[in-house]
Amino acid sequence: MLLLLPLLFEGILCHGPGTKVKPEAWVSKGPSPGPGRLLLVCHVSGFFPKSVWVRWMRGQQELPGTQQGEVLPNADTTWYLRVTLNVAAGEATGLTCRVKHSSLRGHDIIIHWDGYPIFLILICLAVLLTLVMLVVADSWIKKQSSNVNICSLHGLRLNVPTKVNIQEARNLGHQLCLAQKSWMKNSFLNKCKISLSKLR
Repeated sequence: MLLLLPLLFEGILCHGPGTKVKPEAWVSKGPSPGPGRLLLVCHVSGFFPKSVWVRWMRGQQELPGTQQGEVLPNADTTWYLRVTLNVAAGEATGLTCRVKHSSLRGHDIIIHWDGYPIFLILICLAVLLTLVMLVVADSWIKKQSSNVNICSLHGLRLNVPTKVNIQEARNLGHQLCLAQKSWMKNSFLNKCKISLSKLR
């Protein structure tokens, strides 16, 4: 207690006797307390004066398992607090952390526990979809490279190397190349559609 007195006086000097600093609050998941359980952590920091009220809530009802840690000093003479709740994983939805402090003038801070934010889920889905597309494209490219490339004119053997036959060979080679490219494109799109349908 005696060690905290200099911090208290420093806080009064830095912030002034009537000065109030609003807290910042955020929630996170702590280490798992056991199978099927979650440890929800509400962090409140940067507030002055020291007195603060923090609870885990469901609607307007306080949850009895809320555990409040010690209010600790920050380097800038404001304060920090952690409040935890051990809850069954299926019961975490809809919970909020509520913070009351004199600096908020009755406008409590309410932080909702959403578990995994929607943008994180979307990022994971985008990464998964990209990986699937890369795997499909890689297998398709390997398959195509193992086939004989019919676009090459080296594969065309002419019995009589006349100017007319060479022109016909070029036209035939061009048509075969276009046909192969069209087939390759359709094959790749069909494989992508099949992969996407499996993800749903």
